Amino acid sequence: MVVRGSLALILASAASPALAQQVAAPAGPVTLDELSVTAQHRPERAGDVPISLGLRTAADLDRHEIRRADQAINEIPNAQMGTLSGSLYTNFTAIRGIGSGLIDTDPAVGFYKDGVSVGNSQGYSGGLLDVDRVEVLRGPQGTLYGRNNLAGAINVISSLPDPARVFGEVGIEYGRFNQLRGFGIVNMPIANSGWAVRGALSGSRNDGYTPNLATHRDLNSLEDLHGRFSVKGDITDTLEFIGSVESQSQRSYDAAFQRDQDFRAGRARVDILDPFNGTLNTTTARTQFTLKRENGDRIVSITGFQDRNNEYRGNTFPRGYFAPLEAQYQAFGIAGFRYRTDNPFRGSYQQFSQEYRYISDSDDRFKWLAGAYVEHSKGSSTYGLKSTFSPGGFLTGDSVSLASKADIATTAVAGFVDGSYALTERLKLFAGARVGHDWKDIDYRFSVDNPSFAALGFTAAFASSFRNTLSEAYVTPRAGLQFALNPEVNIYASVSRGYKSGGFNSAFVSVGDDRPYKSESLMTYEAGWKAQLLDNRLSIDGAVFFNDWSDQQVQVNNIATQSTPIQNALSSQSYGAEAEGRFRIDEHWSVRASVGYVDATYEDFKNAIATGRSVAIDASGNQQQYVSKYNGSIGGSYAWKTGYDKLIGTIDVWYNAKSGFYFDAENTLRQPGYGLLNARISFENERYALSLFGTNLTDTRYRSIALDVGFGPLVAIAPPLMVGGSVRLKF
Repeated sequence: MVVRGSLALILASAASPALAQQVAAPAGPVTLDELSVTAQHRPERAGDVPISLGLRTAADLDRHEIRRADQAINEIPNAQMGTLSGSLYTNFTAIRGIGSGLIDTDPAVGFYKDGVSVGNSQGYSGGLLDVDRVEVLRGPQGTLYGRNNLAGAINVISSLPDPARVFGEVGIEYGRFNQLRGFGIVNMPIANSGWAVRGALSGSRNDGYTPNLATHRDLNSLEDLHGRFSVKGDITDTLEFIGSVESQSQRSYDAAFQRDQDFRAGRARVDILDPFNGTLNTTTARTQFTLKRENGDRIVSITGFQDRNNEYRGNTFPRGYFAPLEAQYQAFGIAGFRYRTDNPFRGSYQQFSQEYRYISDSDDRFKWLAGAYVEHSKGSSTYGLKSTFSPGGFLTGDSVSLASKADIATTAVAGFVDGSYALTERLKLFAGARVGHDWKDIDYRFSVDNPSFAALGFTAAFASSFRNTLSEAYVTPRAGLQFALNPEVNIYASVSRGYKSGGFNSAFVSVGDDRPYKSESLMTYEAGWKAQLLDNRLSIDGAVFFNDWSDQQVQVNNIATQSTPIQNALSSQSYGAEAEGRFRIDEHWSVRASVGYVDATYEDFKNAIATGRSVAIDASGNQQQYVSKYNGSIGGSYAWKTGYDKLIGTIDVWYNAKSGFYFDAENTLRQPGYGLLNARISFENERYALSLFGTNLTDTRYRSIALDVGFGPLVAIAPPLMVGGSVRLKF
């Protein structure tokens, strides 16, 4: 078997990012690279942070051919990110069984790019361009990061301009399904001023991997153009400035569903007349001023602006899926009726945020920070549903289009303080709290463009229009102790509270669903350890946790109205553990392994809506959606000097696996457990790099989504085997 034959090489993906980058034999004893993070808003060794933390450096991302945020997150134990519809449309992100894939709502996992909150869930879609590292903080981060960090936070930190040297890189990548990607990075000091600029640009496209019988065009394709320009320098001896502008434009032909029985029969094709397709355009701008005081303290100001627009149209359902419903309309006398021939969506989102931080000197026995935050956002979303019929009957025209439009404005303010105090040389107390307030309002309108259709009462179940407001205050504290068993091992225990804003249903709202849904709150109890052993050649981090949360927001499919309201599950729980290890065996071999376990259930969810049926059920005791109990990875890296042109060769092999999980609250739609085998071989020196790679090498078939809107289960097919190669030139 391929996997068994590879185990000698696998044992967990390369522990040392330097192996893939260095171009000379290491001098002195081999050790793990020291990993630095800013998870607590100050530079620290990852092993000193009393938070369960997953980290992927730029070298990690490069070695594993990671180009998107979801690819990086899915390598972290007890963390996951995946598209709900197989598209850019929205995604599901979860940490420790706590997640959200709700459209047009606040996330349960905070997502930050260079210290600026991305906002609602649709902002997660996108590529990783010239990234220094990705930090995944497990557990509520309400004190330092605020609202909507119920499950944790994801920090994507870009590479900064370097005023010390000129350098750059260009490359091209080609793979299966005509996957083509080109990219370039350039760093340029501005004379000898201490200032520098950095630019990065990438463009990619592919033909898609899902054949479509109806149009003979493959689906699940993507075109992407992504660029960023940044500048850094000292305005004075004590005042530093960092600024950036980033833009990304994406176009996709995807979100293709097939019947589940076709998937189980091994069919790889779909049959969709007008496939769902659209665009997502995002622009962000950021400025950061850092004032360094004589006593070592710092004052930081971070300003962020985002503008996002997306537009989709088409159909995600296979031909004939709605035949039973269409037959009912035709029996009623509406000849040639075809349901949901087009499902347009248009959305926009703008956000402004401002944060101030006062950060004490990191060398003090008492380290603290305090800050204030304000955010204002406006989002607009319009959902459409078009059906056609033969003209000449008792309905006028030949089609009817339903539309719901919602405009939501949000203002959020908060103040926070956090700190740690060294009680002894080995024992440290840490604590903090954030106090905040959210204000939201909605203006919702529903319309029908064919009065004769509305006159028959077909739209009576929908709320016609409404306005509503929401005002909530919250407090998110944390506290804990950290103890150094010895210079190599420290342990910690903490308790923290998380908060996720309440909100409004905004898509084809049914009568009775026009009231706000409640905010979520969570208490987490955690204990963990961080160890650097064997003269810093072995690192083992781990944690155990228990989460108890109330009023969980759950999106369901209401078959009776074809709407997707958000309900509150009265109480939910999750508990488990995670561990991750890195081992630098010698100058050639390094290994990495991780394992996660999480048991996440609805404890009290008596008003859940059944899957594929318009009845209420009691989902209490059921497993949370999209959450695997077991997940883990194992892999290894081997590096050697080739003896030619100072090239360093590196072979990486890694295997990611997860156990089965459910797509629905009723626990009827299930994806069995699966694993993905990946590999890469590269040759690199100071001037160029060559690589060959393969992902999902065993061509494992699995579902990325499953749902049932009343006429049988539908699934979206996940990406198959992908192979390719790349060339990079450095200067």
